[in-house]
Order: sequence, then structure tokens, then C-alpha cells
Amino acid sequence: MVANHPVERPGSADYIVNQLTALQQQAETQARQSKFPFVVSHDDPVLGRITDMQIVPNPSGSGGAVVSVFDGSGNLVLGTDPDAGYGLAQPQAQVPMYPTNPGLIFNSGNTFASYYTGQVQQNNSCFLAQWRMNNSWGGTGAASVVESYVKVFDSVTGWNWTSPTVTTGSSTTTAPGLLTTAGPYAVQVPEASIGHYFGIDIFTRVVSGGASSAIAVTPVTMIGCGYAFAQSWFGGTTSP
Repeated sequence: MVANHPVERPGSADYIVNQLTALQQQAETQARQSKFPFVVSHDDPVLGRITDMQIVPNPSGSGGAVVSVFDGSGNLVLGTDPDAGYGLAQPQAQVPMYPTNPGLIFNSGNTFASYYTGQVQQNNSCFLAQWRMNNSWGGTGAASVVESYVKVFDSVTGWNWTSPTVTTGSSTTTAPGLLTTAGPYAVQVPEASIGHYFGIDIFTRVVSGGASSAIAVTPVTMIGCGYAFAQSWFGGTTSP
């Protein structure tokens, strides 16, 4: 014999329990589905409605999504770049820079050599460089002229960018020397370089000058940044 399941009568306890169970399963299934756009916010007694996190369509209309994370007061602390369509706009990542050869600061040679170097994992869509040059005349002979540039190198893909070379005016100022600010210069990095380690070097040389003339450099801003921040300084650079 085959046992028959009892017929559920509408309004019976079993019928109601099964309906509630089915509704619960449906709600759990829908909760697991991805929602887009996605916005999480809270009510603040002073500031009103505050957005905590959002994943919304790219406002530029170029497709994709913009992911943003805010602090408890609605300030952006992490966000993808809506202008480039890839990489981060926020936070910006400052690269720690160090003397290439510890203890060697001044370069008195006529050949370009790296005197400051650093490494960073590039997560932003752009990179910006600014630095200062010290043109120190040797005290005898012709006035000194020095120059420098920054080179950025993707160790994975081989992509690289070289900033414009900055040349100082001639100087007969001995140490502490004549100070010149170079940059800022900016470049948009390729999408394929996001997440890769970049090497950053500041190269220097003495163009002309008497004996003991030399150049020293100090990094000011070596930073991964968003497109909106970098675009004012794209002049003289090459973007992919």
C-alpha cells in the first residue's frame, strides 16, 4: 500500500505553516540576490540622511559602476574613479621616497643617475610628481646649470612614463644653492597596470658649471591620485 499525504485544508494549521515557510524561503532567496544600484544609509539627528556606502551607475554614462564608502558623517574615504572608469580616486597614495644610495645626496656628474627612489602598488588611475632641485655652484669657473626628471616604471607590464626634464637657470650661488621647484606633472596610467608595483626614480645631472658644482633633489609630491585631481597637470605628459 502507498500512504497518501493528507489534504491540506485552507485555513488549517499545516496549510498556514507551509505558506509561511514558503514565504520565508522566497524572502531569503531574494535577499541573496545582487541589488544594483545599492545604497546603505542611516538617519543622523543633526545631519539628516547620511550615505554610508553605495554602488551606483557611472555618472559619466560610460558604463560600469562607481563604488563609494563614506565615514559616519558622509565624507568620502574610499571611492573608484568615475572619470577614468577604473582604479581609485580616493584615497590618494603618497609614495615613500629614499636616497638611491644611502648618504649620497649631491650629484656632481654630467650623466643622469637616480638619486631618489621608491616603490608603490599602483591602485589609482593617475600618478602625479613634484620635486625640488638644489643647484649648488662650486664657487669657481662657469656658472652651474642642473636638470632632473622623474621616471615611473611598471615592473609587470613594462609600461613606463618619463616626466619632462626640468633645467634650471644658471647660478653662481654656492651652498645652500639655488632652489627650483619642478612640476607638478601628471600621467594617466593604463588600466592594465592597476594593482601592479611601480618603481619611481628621480634622475639628476649637472649640465655645466665649474668644479664641485652639484645638484640635490627632494621629493615633494609623488602620489597616486584620481583623474579629476591630476588632469590640470597633464600638460607635457603622455597618457595611454
